[in-house]
Amino acid sequence: MKRKLMSVISILVVAVLSACAPAATPTMSVEELQGTAIADAWIAMTMTQAAIPTATQTPIPPTPTMTFTPQPTLVFIPTVVPPTLPDTAAVNPCNEPPPADPKGAVVKIKFINKSGGNISPLSFGMMDENALKECGTYSFSLAKFDEPEVVVLAGCYWGMAYTDLPSIAKTVNALCVTDTTKTTAIWITNEVINFH
Repeated sequence: MKRKLMSVISILVVAVLSACAPAATPTMSVEELQGTAIADAWIAMTMTQAAIPTATQTPIPPTPTMTFTPQPTLVFIPTVVPPTLPDTAAVNPCNEPPPADPKGAVVKIKFINKSGGNISPLSFGMMDENALKECGTYSFSLAKFDEPEVVVLAGCYWGMAYTDLPSIAKTVNALCVTDTTKTTAIWITNEVINFH
C-alpha cells in the first residue's frame, strides 16, 4: 500500500510541476511559413501599386499646319561629252608575264621560305628591260619551308610576298641576279626578301 501511495504522490507531483511549467512556444509548419511569405509579397505589391500616381489627362497639343511652297522648275541642260583622247600611257612590259621562250640570258634562283607560313603569291618582277627588250613579272606559290629552284631572266628585280600569317615581305633594295654560272639563294622572311 505504501508503494501505491508513493506512485500516486509521484504522479501528482509530476502533474503539478508540468502545470506550473511555462507554455511551449508553438512552431509553424513549412506550409504555414510559405503562406506567410506569399501574403507578405502580395502586401508589398499592393503597397507599390498604391504608391504609383494616377494618370492625369493632358491637353492634346495642336497639330502643326504645313504650308507647301512650290519649288522652282528645273531646266535640264544637255551635257556635252568630251571627245575621247587616245591612250598615250604605254603599258609597262615589266608588269606583264615574262616571255614563254626568253632569248636573253637566264639565271637560276633558289627561293627559301623562312616566313613560317605558306606564301601565295610571291611576285618577282624585273625593274628594267634587258638588251633584247625582254621583261616581266614572275608569280610563285611556296609552301611552308619550301625551297624551289626557278629560272628567270637575268636582271634586277623587286619582290613582294604575301603569307598566310598574315604578313607581307618586300625587297628593300633591288636584287640583281646576273651570274649565269651559279644558283643564287634568296630568303623570304615575314618582312624582307633578300639575298642569303
